[in-house]
Amino acid sequence: MNILCVAAHPDDTELLCAGTLARYVREGHRVTIAIFTDGSIGDAVVKPDILSATREKEARAAAEILGADLIWTGVTDELVFPDKEQRHLMIDVLRRADPDVIFTHSPNDYHPDHRYVSQLVFDSYFQKGLPHMPGQSLPACRFAGAQLYYMDNIGGINFLPTEYVDITDVFETKKAMLACHKSQFVAMEDLASIDMNWMIQMQAGFRGLAAGCRYAEGFTRLDASQRGLTRRVLP
Repeated sequence: MNILCVAAHPDDTELLCAGTLARYVREGHRVTIAIFTDGSIGDAVVKPDILSATREKEARAAAEILGADLIWTGVTDELVFPDKEQRHLMIDVLRRADPDVIFTHSPNDYHPDHRYVSQLVFDSYFQKGLPHMPGQSLPACRFAGAQLYYMDNIGGINFLPTEYVDITDVFETKKAMLACHKSQFVAMEDLASIDMNWMIQMQAGFRGLAAGCRYAEGFTRLDASQRGLTRRVLP
């Protein structure tokens, strides 16, 4: 299968579903990670142009650990909007990956970039398969059938998973991918007094407690027409 994670920022994938992606890779599936923004605004000291280059390099290093393809869309951090221009970008992201399974942010996430990326994925779902959509750079892919899963919110706030993936055996891979995002470890400590290793261990441990394993990632499936809902596709 073709597996696609569409994340708003570099490191969102690692925080919220890298373990699940590692499980897919181990089972022989093709994984693509799409980063919608350049991550350039998330530091109180480093200038945006320098930070953007750093974060792209970090994201590519993390993807290489999995052997995943990386799509770097380059929208300015903090300026995601569900407008026409960004809809065209998202349609081409989906067309390039031609996914069987899509992961993206929950509509009730805490960050506007996360919420709007989620909306753009939802809004672009069918248009990826319409061959006469104007303004697209890539040809249409399959029209429907892909299952869409929303990733957990940071801290699990107001998010009730409906499906879990046991990531106990691949948790070290998740940590190694997150460790590539060195600039974010500094920024999160400075801006929010958060240790990201502690954060993923606590959240994966809590979801694991619910799922009956050491570490887990939680998701909710979008139950809607033409999403291929007759079988579980999570590893």
